[in-house]
Amino acid sequence: MSLQFIIGGSGSGKTRTLYENLIRQSMEEPDGRFFALVPEQFTMQTQKEIVMLHPNHGVMNIDIVSFERLAYRVFEELAIENLAVLDDMGKSMVLRRVSSGVRGNLHLFGGHLDKAGFISEIKSMLSEFFQYGITEEKLETLIGETKSPLLRQKLLDMQVLYRAFQAYTEEKVIVKEEILSLLCRVLPQSQLIRDSVVTLDGYTGFTPIQYELLELLFRCCRKVIVTVTMDPEDNPYRESVQQKLFYMSRHTVCRLIDRAAAAGCSRDEDILLKEKPMWRFKDSPELGFIENELFRYRGKVYHSGSGNESGAAAEHGRDSLRLIEAATPQAEISFLCGEIRRLVASEGIRYREIAVITGDLETYSREILRQFEKNQIPCFIDYKKNILSNPMVELIRAALEVLQSGFSYESVFRFLKTGLVLPLAGLSPEVIYQAENYVIALGIRGFKRWNSTWERVYRGAELINLDELNQFREAVVTPFLPLREVFSNRKATVRERTEALVHFLEALEMEQKLAAMAQQFEEVGDMSLAKEYGQVYGLVMDLFDRIVALLGEEVMGQREYAEILDAGFAEIKVGLIPAVVDRIVVGDITRTRLSNIKVLFFAGVNDGIVPSVSGHGGILSEADRRALREMQVELAPTAREESFLQRFYLYLALTKPSDYLYLSCAASSAEGKAMRPSSLMLQLLKLFPEKRLEQPEEEKEALWSPELGMSWVLRGLQDEKSGENDQFISLYRYFIQAESYRDEMQALSDAAFYTYQDTGIGKAAARALYSPILRGSVTRMELYASCAYAHFLSYGLELSERQMYEIAPSDIGNLFHAAIDMYFTRMKEENRRFSGISEEDRQKMVAECVASVTEEYGNAILGSSYRNQYLERKVYRITDRTIWALTEQLKKGDFEPAGFEVSFSPMDHLRAMRIPLSSEEAIHLRGRIDRIDLCEDGDRLYLKIIDYKTGKTKFDLTDIYYGLQLQLVVYMDAAMEKIGREYPDKTVVPAGLFYYHIEDPMVERKPVESEEETNADILKALRMNGLVNGDREALAHLDNRLGEEATADSDVVPVSIKNEAIVERRSQAAGEEKFRVLGAYVNRKMKHMGREILDGNIAASPYKNGQKTACDYCPYHSVCGFDLKTDGYQFRRFDKLSPEEIWGKMEEKDKETER
Repeated sequence: MSLQFIIGGSGSGKTRTLYENLIRQSMEEPDGRFFALVPEQFTMQTQKEIVMLHPNHGVMNIDIVSFERLAYRVFEELAIENLAVLDDMGKSMVLRRVSSGVRGNLHLFGGHLDKAGFISEIKSMLSEFFQYGITEEKLETLIGETKSPLLRQKLLDMQVLYRAFQAYTEEKVIVKEEILSLLCRVLPQSQLIRDSVVTLDGYTGFTPIQYELLELLFRCCRKVIVTVTMDPEDNPYRESVQQKLFYMSRHTVCRLIDRAAAAGCSRDEDILLKEKPMWRFKDSPELGFIENELFRYRGKVYHSGSGNESGAAAEHGRDSLRLIEAATPQAEISFLCGEIRRLVASEGIRYREIAVITGDLETYSREILRQFEKNQIPCFIDYKKNILSNPMVELIRAALEVLQSGFSYESVFRFLKTGLVLPLAGLSPEVIYQAENYVIALGIRGFKRWNSTWERVYRGAELINLDELNQFREAVVTPFLPLREVFSNRKATVRERTEALVHFLEALEMEQKLAAMAQQFEEVGDMSLAKEYGQVYGLVMDLFDRIVALLGEEVMGQREYAEILDAGFAEIKVGLIPAVVDRIVVGDITRTRLSNIKVLFFAGVNDGIVPSVSGHGGILSEADRRALREMQVELAPTAREESFLQRFYLYLALTKPSDYLYLSCAASSAEGKAMRPSSLMLQLLKLFPEKRLEQPEEEKEALWSPELGMSWVLRGLQDEKSGENDQFISLYRYFIQAESYRDEMQALSDAAFYTYQDTGIGKAAARALYSPILRGSVTRMELYASCAYAHFLSYGLELSERQMYEIAPSDIGNLFHAAIDMYFTRMKEENRRFSGISEEDRQKMVAECVASVTEEYGNAILGSSYRNQYLERKVYRITDRTIWALTEQLKKGDFEPAGFEVSFSPMDHLRAMRIPLSSEEAIHLRGRIDRIDLCEDGDRLYLKIIDYKTGKTKFDLTDIYYGLQLQLVVYMDAAMEKIGREYPDKTVVPAGLFYYHIEDPMVERKPVESEEETNADILKALRMNGLVNGDREALAHLDNRLGEEATADSDVVPVSIKNEAIVERRSQAAGEEKFRVLGAYVNRKMKHMGREILDGNIAASPYKNGQKTACDYCPYHSVCGFDLKTDGYQFRRFDKLSPEEIWGKMEEKDKETER
């Protein structure tokens, strides 16, 4: 029994020396037994290396194993069968199960059990306890000894979970970390290990249970040989402080020597590899200098020409170390791709001799995959992929959510959109979108609605095929019926639920669908996804088997079952196998095994990434771990220890290549956030003062593939200066002339030089689309004035936004209008005077009106959420305020309401609503004005119209002039004609056209202000805005104060007078003649727009007035393609005109018409 170390720095040849000696000895002793122990992830690579070194290229008596594989070999020898091992997936599921039963005893953890990732943290802590030999008894001791109340409570809760976990798994299974404990108990009985030779390579340290096992190996084996990475000149047999680079290596040597002594094991002479330069770096002195000086802090620096260069380095002037700072991570990988292609093309380096590592594999791997594929660089990303995002797993989770949520919209369509349910036989692919619109518009929720025939049709969906929708509904619901029957049974066992779920997947033909998708991925060359889809069904079935084996007869509810499944899914990883041999390995600093590489690219060497920010962030804080360490408890390294250990891993990584080492960082993140180089970069700059951070120039990148060239040309097409670039011109000519790329390049060119030109749709198409008679509301004409293309999309193609089962702002407006109309109608029917109703009676009637209109509108919607219930109360409050204000405004004048919700249509034969365009073409308008008030004064009948608005619409002459605000003027003309017919013996005079804003304004109340004064302020805030007839008689009827007082500021209409004259800057008034001119102008404006519509104008030319544009609230903005960056697109900018200028232009047009 002997122990021997092979000690040397990284690249000194330890592994080669070890395996050459092992092979020689195994050939000399063909009947001997030899075991090469390596970490689990290195076993395949080690087998390959030993086979390649062996003269016979075979390893008949050498077993390459990990500790775990060695255990199974011994268990097999000793006939220890039926060993059920609980891996991380099983631990998570068991912990999820047992934690719910002891939740009441978890005073600290109880409230966190349902948080995402918390069970995983508990599992990791429990695994650490198993790994480091922390038993229940040890926990009990620690609880009694610790002085920290918080740490004590954490340990108490962990003890509760530990006991529950052990009680559940006792005599059923053992956890993975207990395998070595079991091996320690049975190893003395093994003849397989006795008198064998065991080597250990690739380990940076060992756990307590591994040290215990090694001590047993020292007792049983003939010889144990261990490789240790450190400088042999650095006295490997003496412990050092943690700050030293090789602290972990020294610590390992010392502990192994102690264990060997305890086992009575002798020591063979160690092999110290001191030769300089090391074999790996014989042609790369810069890399040799890194191995010798990195993290040593001895003050040495490297100078070229110092006599160290020899061999190939001196002959070729090799620059083995390059430090790169690119603008972004994308530019960083772009440079990396260019260098890889150059090295392969010009220096004959194979892809398999190149590796890429990064401190942030999750972030960089996506960009590396994208750019490597574009550059046709084969690679393999060394990581195991989580399957949570796989469609099958998503389908299962969505199906369980469907059952838990009672067929909610979100869960059902989450299930349907996994891509594994549709298309359904006999149904069109579009049916899912029609069904989704239907479900959203009608608020279909719950199993009862999904299991009943759909019969209603919502507004705007008259052409919908209900038969097809019901076929779709039945196809969706049918597979759920047996699953729902089992899952709705509260007493169902885990076995019953799992079997029902398997039958559900079989009904959906899940295995066949996944196999077909895997085949499709394989056919297009995506082997990674092909392997994932090929494995996932079996992995999920394996998970189901484990759940049944562990929890089969447990009675469990839906929610808990879904949580256990989620815990299992989170632990499943798909291991990927490299598709080709000659490929670049992309990995991280610690996990990835690199050997025999010539070039290493280290990407993302930025502060905060390399070295990574230490800190476990788990159950135990750093303070907790330090406290336990002081109590002589060994656990995983603390953050401080981890930071020292990271330096060692960085040393190992940077000394892997033999020829070239590239370190690169980014100046800013993909989001534009500034980033700094890592301290590692700065230390290398100190070691190599002649080096600098290189900024690669993107325009000098080499074009190694047609795809890269096409990408480069595409960027050039976007750059106005490219016409002066000879390389761009040459590439463009190449692609436009190459038959295989000509069509694609032509399409790219057309897109790059596209200029928008409005050609319209032509008169014939317009007449066919709209018909010669343009029918609609004034709003339609206003939309055309806003943007002709938006009008085309809305009234030509009839595109509309998806209807939602909710209270929209327009719905609130409808409720206000309906309630106000009902109130005034009832007042008129009951012959009650508006000025004579009491506040109590008004509020009672308002409440009745609001209740009535909300019931008619649909209580289901209003009562479907707390928000909507609040909206119902808000409707009452604001309606009551509006009725009060409108009543007070009536009291202040002589007008009486004459009509509510008065409709106008072409059937009334009103000139304002039937506008001829030609002998065959016309505009036929329909509309409704909220209120018409009349006031008789002799033979004159004054008329005012009011439009209730819930928005912030204000009367604006500019908007009228440009056609954006025509409604009130058209309605005034229509009302004048209609009332004139009803009162033929009266002269109808326009008194005003107004907007009333429905709101409940906030006003500042002074400390000594009375309620009457506050109400006066509120009434003034609710004053109508619009255009008023400036005639003194008309003003007096609108607001009696304007006729009684020489100076007054109206609370009713937008008019102020001073010394009996209108103050123009504070008023919106016009004479009767201007009302006529305004109506005539609007009529001409609509004729002009109507002719343009029927001529086929659909120009995407929205207006812009100051900061306001037609695009601000346009629902078609994502459809129309309007983009100021594209030539030809531009806003129609309105000229800034004063009211006087607008009136002047209108009057001038009026005179031209008369002539």
